[in-house]
Amino acid sequence: MSIGEKLHCEVIGEGEPLVLLHGWGVNSTVWQPVIEGLSQYFKLYLVDLPGFGQSEPLVEYSLESITEAVLQVVPESATWCGWSLGGLIATYAAVNYPQRVNKLIQVACSVKFVANEAWQGVEKSVFDGFLLGLQTNPQKTLTRFIGLQAMGSISARKDSALLKKLLLGTRPPDQGALIAGLKLLSESDLRDAFASLSRPCLSLFGQFDSLVPLQTKQNMQLLAPSIESQLFENSSHAPFVSETKLFCQRVITFICG
Repeated sequence: MSIGEKLHCEVIGEGEPLVLLHGWGVNSTVWQPVIEGLSQYFKLYLVDLPGFGQSEPLVEYSLESITEAVLQVVPESATWCGWSLGGLIATYAAVNYPQRVNKLIQVACSVKFVANEAWQGVEKSVFDGFLLGLQTNPQKTLTRFIGLQAMGSISARKDSALLKKLLLGTRPPDQGALIAGLKLLSESDLRDAFASLSRPCLSLFGQFDSLVPLQTKQNMQLLAPSIESQLFENSSHAPFVSETKLFCQRVITFICG
């Protein structure tokens, strides 16, 4: 699809606009656990990223092209909340289109997912392994990745089952979008951009997250000292699933003051 065509975006609730961007391999249905709690306070814009859910894929994928596609289906001014890959996109938008993003909420998101000598993260071989798995057995690879979202949390089995149930019956992701999304997770480095962020930011982390190590919380605070952050002590990579009530409370407090 061209960037001129619209993404699928469901609007629920009343109040100040809140854009919700999902992570890799899934679609906007993953936000179902928090819709009731948040829609009482905000007008939610549940976006299916390009190639996921009911949105058609893009011809070319970059943080810029995805952000520009999202900008066409959300309000002129809103809080953006992004989970994992969605957090990278929301962060890119907040830095490059600050007039469109009132506040930024990052959920289990690092500004650089892959580790190097100066940055804690995931080994690149992990993403390479998922990339290889996509080419040989995409369904098994997606199932494994969804299981990884909950692994280590206090309610891991229940959380994993819920995520799989929410995605049951939804359209499988586009193969090109999956590959492009993995490459973005593997290659993106928004550390310098994040350090220049001018918008209020809340970063939420999970105690047992295997994709975003605990050290990331401290490192991101050093990059942008003014950000607010919170650690969800019973969560892994999906705190909005593991600790739904606390997640909603934290988001409401941050946006409403």
